[in-house]
Amino acid sequence: MTRMTPSEAFVETLVANEVTTIFGIMGSAFMDAMDIFAPAGIELVPVVHEQGAAHMADGYARVSGRHGVVIGQNGPGISNCVTAIAAAFWAHSPVVIVTPEAGTMGMGLGGFQEANQLPMFQEFTKYQAHVDNEHRMAELTARCFDRAMSEIGPTQLNIPRDRFYGEIDVEIPRPMRLDRGPGGERSLDEAADLLAAAEFPVMISGGGVVMGEGTAQAVALAERLGCPVVNSYLHNDSFPASHPQWCGPLGYQGSKAAMKLIARADVVLALGTRLGPFGTLP
Repeated sequence: MTRMTPSEAFVETLVANEVTTIFGIMGSAFMDAMDIFAPAGIELVPVVHEQGAAHMADGYARVSGRHGVVIGQNGPGISNCVTAIAAAFWAHSPVVIVTPEAGTMGMGLGGFQEANQLPMFQEFTKYQAHVDNEHRMAELTARCFDRAMSEIGPTQLNIPRDRFYGEIDVEIPRPMRLDRGPGGERSLDEAADLLAAAEFPVMISGGGVVMGEGTAQAVALAERLGCPVVNSYLHNDSFPASHPQWCGPLGYQGSKAAMKLIARADVVLALGTRLGPFGTLP
């Protein structure tokens, strides 16, 4: 174990998870940690409003496939992020929102910018951690990063402002990433049989194709099947629009051609999509 401050443990855990960019507005609640962002190779991208910062973290996660991280001042700075975290939740983006909180000795007493921050995000996060003891700073920070990737959605790390200070003995956890299997042989054989017998198959290419870096494989499969391809709602980047088999996106303000094709299909091959209502309801 190494002796360091909780702020250093927090930042070292960010580094272990290859964080190089954080979006947010600087605040006194996390000033001690923020002072060592730059020496650790982490850039804090400033914004004019925290909602914009959370949207930027969401966009960063969608494009890069890495964690998007957002941070702000406790209270109003954190509450400004709720809408954007809800958007990230429905987009299944691995966003980690770090929510510094009023000091532990001021909670319930009308402390500076005090707010009950965990309930704000409980409906829009896959996991929430509250650092009630500075000795658990690295552990809980790492857990939020691990769960954002394994659950594929936002997580919240809530840290009372006084928990950044002191000295602790800590070992920085290594990131844990799950290996996802290719699927069972019987299921794959059944899918292949359905496609082989299909008279008018259509492929839906979704956000999971992008996150799995499988666009080239999706193109190869579409070409082998010779089927039309549509994008799931809000995932226009999941199949190249320049490809002759691409027929546009589904859903609100989507392609009429794509929606008519889906209505005609006798077999739909859905890749990397949870088949939300915009792509499945008549």
